[in-house]
Amino acid sequence: MEVASPARRGLPVFFFLMDIQLGCLLLAILGFYLVSMEVSFLGDRIWLQLLLGLLGAIVTFAVVLILARSESLFGKILRHHCAQLTRLFSRLSSSQMVWVALAAGVCEELLFRGFLQSWFSQLSTPFLGLLGASLIFALLHCASWVYFCLTFMIGLVLGIFYQMSGGLVGVIIWHAIYDLLAIFAMVRFPHLLGLYSRSTN
Repeated sequence: MEVASPARRGLPVFFFLMDIQLGCLLLAILGFYLVSMEVSFLGDRIWLQLLLGLLGAIVTFAVVLILARSESLFGKILRHHCAQLTRLFSRLSSSQMVWVALAAGVCEELLFRGFLQSWFSQLSTPFLGLLGASLIFALLHCASWVYFCLTFMIGLVLGIFYQMSGGLVGVIIWHAIYDLLAIFAMVRFPHLLGLYSRSTN
């Protein structure tokens, strides 16, 4: 009997995760189609955006590592979520992890920062637009109050960076690289997050 390769065994999870990102992309495209507004993809000083996006992803990842390893209630709940996500992501091959992280960076930032934050800012003020988009971002990632708080803060940081840079490329890089670091840490180096035994299926 032929044994499926790890990449083929992970295809159902991979397609499930990519379908979520496709949904975000389609919602963003629909929003841009229905609402008349200008959104800059590149913005100003693209190389600075790329550099700050990379540094921001590394710093964000380091902060999450510190929080996950803490013995506080916040840290314990965060480790529990990481353990659950490890079981999910461990089914993916390395190339699938890269594609999932890249898709999340592009599709989620187009929806939450590119469309929602810009649209809410047009309807009200840039501050309320930032809060509104970050709140929805957190609610759609909400698995507990810990995960809500964490994703809300990350959404605020990404939203502020988007407002300051004037373009999406920096927040896309930030989001994609952070997700890639987090996924690889959960699957390949779980001890970094305080998960001392790798989950297997």
